[in-house]
Amino acid sequence: MLFRIAIRLAMSGLAAASLLAGTANAQNSPRVINAGDFNTYPPFAFKDIHSGEFTGFDRDLFEAMAKKIGATVKWDFFSYQDLTSFAPLKTGRVDIYGGGAMQGHSARRAQGVNFIDYVKEPYVFYALKSNAEQLKTPAALCGKRVMTFRGNVGTAKALDKWNDEVCVRAGRPALVRVEMDGGTPTAKLELKQGRVDLAMGGAGSVAYSNMSEGNIYMMLPKPLGGAVYGMAFMNQNKELGESLKKALDELIEDGTYGQLLKKWNLPVEDSSIGRATINGAPEPDQ
Repeated sequence: MLFRIAIRLAMSGLAAASLLAGTANAQNSPRVINAGDFNTYPPFAFKDIHSGEFTGFDRDLFEAMAKKIGATVKWDFFSYQDLTSFAPLKTGRVDIYGGGAMQGHSARRAQGVNFIDYVKEPYVFYALKSNAEQLKTPAALCGKRVMTFRGNVGTAKALDKWNDEVCVRAGRPALVRVEMDGGTPTAKLELKQGRVDLAMGGAGSVAYSNMSEGNIYMMLPKPLGGAVYGMAFMNQNKELGESLKKALDELIEDGTYGQLLKKWNLPVEDSSIGRATINGAPEPDQ
């Protein structure tokens, strides 16, 4: 009997030691952040055409932020429409969006979502250079078909304002908005196939496309406002958001942020946010 009791005590001791060791190992393991993005908007977030791997400014910046807080990143990808529904966040599939070219305006914040503001991008009209003769003046754009991305409030409001100022008030036909799903590749395909005359998008994305496609696109002068993009997270994840915002500030201060902007051909003076904020972006019509 005494022998059996001794064996049981020994086994219990081993189990407890094993549990403590497992707990210690778990505490020493880096935290994994589940991050969402889309991968069709270079140079921010896209698949490398050679390796097929996710790459871009979003990945470099967010992974640097995560590293600052001792975490690693597991990426998951969605359509832009899925991201703007916030279903990936609300269902707990991801903890935060590690990018997504999304503005943190008040209607989105009202859904219980916060945004770490991380980069700026001007909006522009762009077209194929082969169509330059048809688009010499702003007035020449009136009545043309322009592609915009469905669900992008900022570009929609900027386009409405431009239409009113340049076309409608002068008695010219307004630009015809053609809303579509998809990212920059869809816009470029629509241009090349002649289904639209213009597209509206971010200057950084167009500049990157020119680098990779032989400079075939023209950006019309004078940006149409712009956007401050934010990394979205739910209210209940405020501790994570605050820690990542602090990490972003540190990357800005130590120069890493500016180096990443330059790496992805994003002009520092137009793209830098200066300092990290949460819910600090202006409304789209400001």
